[in-house]
Amino acid sequence: MKVAILSDIHGNSAALQSVTAHIDAWQPDHVIVNGDVVNRGPDSAGCWQFIQARQARHGWRVLGGNHEMYVCKHTRPTPDAEHRGIRADINQNSRWTYKQLDGEVAALAQLPATAVLTAPDGSRLWTTHASIRSNSDGIYPASDDDDVARQIAPATAVFVTSHIHVAYTRQVNGTLLVNTGSAGQLCDGDSRASYAQVTWQKGQWHAKIVRLPYDWAATDRAFHDSGFLAETGPVAWLIYLEWKTAVPLLPAWRAAYFDAVVAGHIPLERSVTDFLHKHGLSLA
Repeated sequence: MKVAILSDIHGNSAALQSVTAHIDAWQPDHVIVNGDVVNRGPDSAGCWQFIQARQARHGWRVLGGNHEMYVCKHTRPTPDAEHRGIRADINQNSRWTYKQLDGEVAALAQLPATAVLTAPDGSRLWTTHASIRSNSDGIYPASDDDDVARQIAPATAVFVTSHIHVAYTRQVNGTLLVNTGSAGQLCDGDSRASYAQVTWQKGQWHAKIVRLPYDWAATDRAFHDSGFLAETGPVAWLIYLEWKTAVPLLPAWRAAYFDAVVAGHIPLERSVTDFLHKHGLSLA
């Protein structure tokens, strides 16, 4: 049994095409898309249409991630706390994505959280976007085994996670833990797209992380030409540079500036420009 799992496409069409071509050549028995097809990128609509077509024609299984949830929140008649005032300015990218999808997000809202495959020997491969606890509860390469055990309970032969944009495999108390990384927006210092190949053969599970180049110039143009950078506020600069550098900039900005911005102690745009200056980064 051969299983391909990709995730965290984040509106990056060029990366999605590269990963899909590699998956097609590998000819897996199952393909699972482990959430975050949309948001934080320039072509969520195109990526979602492509994934829906693969789901309909090739039986791809598609799971929801935290970014599908963020986009779907914009269907509510009254915005929640994350989409009012300055927080709405910080989270403009999800509103932009919602508009790019023309508000047609019912299918996103209905995506399941998990997929389970069973091998001939009865052992199971469990896939979910982050952890059993929530779709934003990341499992990190250095996470303590006991903590991970709680995040993936009950124990299974293989547990596939994503969310943190860092690809890795490790063993945790007899479970093969696999993080797919990200097809469209890596944060592990390697800007190539990633996905996971998991195989069951002769009673054994094995996993491999595949890294692939793609047309970075096309994605760069899309960030600029789509309106993403011009229309979604200063946080878009962080998202764009995070994609460009494969370094997790947004968490570092949030840790340093988020509370001060929300409290009104520093304007959002200034917080981002200060952050970029301190880290020697620019949009040029």
